[in-house]
Amino acid sequence: MSHTSYASRTIAADPQAIWALIADFNGLPKIHPGISKSELEAGATQSEPGVVRKLTLPDGFVREKLLKLDVENLELHYAIIDGTMPVKDYVAVIKLTPQGKGSTLAEWWADFTVLEGVDAAAVANGVSQDVFATCLQHIEQTLTT
Repeated sequence: MSHTSYASRTIAADPQAIWALIADFNGLPKIHPGISKSELEAGATQSEPGVVRKLTLPDGFVREKLLKLDVENLELHYAIIDGTMPVKDYVAVIKLTPQGKGSTLAEWWADFTVLEGVDAAAVANGVSQDVFATCLQHIEQTLTT
C-alpha cells in the first residue's frame, strides 16, 4: 500500500539561505540531530544528480540517491535505494516557495510503500514528524538564532 508523508513550515528566512542548507546533499547531519554521519559514495564531492549518500541513523542506515537539484525552482528530489527503513519505492521532494520579504514556505514530502508486516501508519508518521518536521525545525533554528 502506498503512503505519503508530508511536513511544512514557514521559516522567517530568505529562500536562498535555506536552499544553501538543503542543496548540500552531504550536509544533512548539520540540520538533523538524528543523523550522525553522511558520506557521499564513489568518490563524489559535489551535490549533483546521480550522487549517492549513506546516512548513519540512530538505529541503522539509509542510502539515498539525488535525483534532481532544481536551483531555479528551489526543489530537491531524492530516492532511498537501500537501508534499514522498512520502505520501498521511496521518492521524496523538498520544495521552497518564497512568501514575501524574508519568509519561505518549506515543504517536504515522500511517497513510498511500507514493507508487509510493518505498521504503515507508524512509519508514515515517523517520516513526517521525526525526519521532515524535525529537520525543518532545525533549519529554522539554525537560520534564526
